[in-house]
Amino acid sequence: MTQAPRNALVGGRFGAAADRYEDHAAIQRITAERLASDIALLPLPPCPRILEIGCGTGLLTQALARRLGPADWTVTDISPAMLAAARRGPALPGSARYQTLDGEHPDGLAGGYDLICSSLAVQWFADLNAGLARLAALLAPGGHLAVATLAAGTFREWQAAHRAAGLEAGTPPYPPARAIRPAMVNLAGGVRSERLIQNHPDGLHFLRGLKGIGATTPAAGRPPLGAAGLRRVLAAFDEQGATVTYHLAYGMWKKTAQRPVGVFVTGTDTGIGKTLVSAILARAWNAEYWKPVQTGVAEEPGDTDTVAQLARLPPERLHLPAYVLQAPLSPWAAATLEDTVVDATTIVPPATRAPLVVEGAGGLYVPIDDTHMMIDLIARLDMPVVLAARSGLGTINHTLLSLEALKRRGIPVLGVVMSGPPSAGNKEAIERFGGVRVLAEIAPLPRVDAAAVDALAQGIPPLAECLAALYEARAVTD
Repeated sequence: MTQAPRNALVGGRFGAAADRYEDHAAIQRITAERLASDIALLPLPPCPRILEIGCGTGLLTQALARRLGPADWTVTDISPAMLAAARRGPALPGSARYQTLDGEHPDGLAGGYDLICSSLAVQWFADLNAGLARLAALLAPGGHLAVATLAAGTFREWQAAHRAAGLEAGTPPYPPARAIRPAMVNLAGGVRSERLIQNHPDGLHFLRGLKGIGATTPAAGRPPLGAAGLRRVLAAFDEQGATVTYHLAYGMWKKTAQRPVGVFVTGTDTGIGKTLVSAILARAWNAEYWKPVQTGVAEEPGDTDTVAQLARLPPERLHLPAYVLQAPLSPWAAATLEDTVVDATTIVPPATRAPLVVEGAGGLYVPIDDTHMMIDLIARLDMPVVLAARSGLGTINHTLLSLEALKRRGIPVLGVVMSGPPSAGNKEAIERFGGVRVLAEIAPLPRVDAAAVDALAQGIPPLAECLAALYEARAVTD
């Protein structure tokens, strides 16, 4: 079956369910509200240009309208009947147009959108990542793509019931959350995941719910079950408890411009003072700040708020993390505990108008996901490093090991910042044997506040001077 006829089939079945859709759309309503809450945190401009893909009866549309207020809305769906149902909802604040559209192939749209969003529609795309890339291409610079979709593991109980009956389920294959990302390089962001479990009285109730929302198109090439086979599957499903798991993936990406100028602040260890160093550098260089992966927010405020206060940064010079995790552990460990997927390959720096100070989590060999360490992210971002180190006993070994690891990866080091009681001997050893410059020594502070950061920032050399010295030294070495 080619994609165009399949899309028409999907749209027709959803259209046939338009009048009764919301009576069966509990999961869809929860997902739309949660996606809308995420979107409401984005720094959208006043009266943003919004394109919604697969609006259905308007669950996400209305959830956004309540949170965002006036906007320039383009609301679309592949089904004219669903589009008509959405149009019958409360009037949207601002200006609105409704358009029948195949969201996977959004031909004819001019682009320039501040927000493109979709809740539980893009899972019907034949090629999800290619379709997301086509949507992302319609974003204005700095615009956001925000989607909720289904991920691998959804309907696993229904699939297990088919296997128990010696059959194969016709449910569409869904990708792992970590594999969901638009096929574009200039997007910053990532995917978070969530698991919802829905209990049903029995299998017939579950099937009626799917029919009620129109989600009955089988995967390509899968014929519908015969009556005898369906009876066996329903018996096996009921025996398992008639429970259905939904694995939801929430993707949030921002369209970036060119790679920013700035530094990546990492450390020889955790708790080494990276956040204070980041605040000092941001203040000294009038920079913007970004922490790609934030952990430990269950126990203390995130580092973005801390740096904002210490460096006196206005909101427009702060960038939201790609991932925020509760536990005070490595991103990999925290994500495992929280049933969240972190993918280092989706982390791309934001577009900036000023130098960017990026703060890592932990040290160089803190795992981000199953295959990437913090040093891998630094290498991908291609930014010089400022290494935060202690000044006391053991720092020579720890600092030189970190410098050697960076050198082996070809990552340039702008300099080292040492925290603790000043040690002339340790400073000299690090500069001599590490071949780097100690940019600053931070003695113990009686009070860590904005005034202290102001004073320390005055002693930091200008960024242009540091970069010139770095690349001059590298040219001589090479």
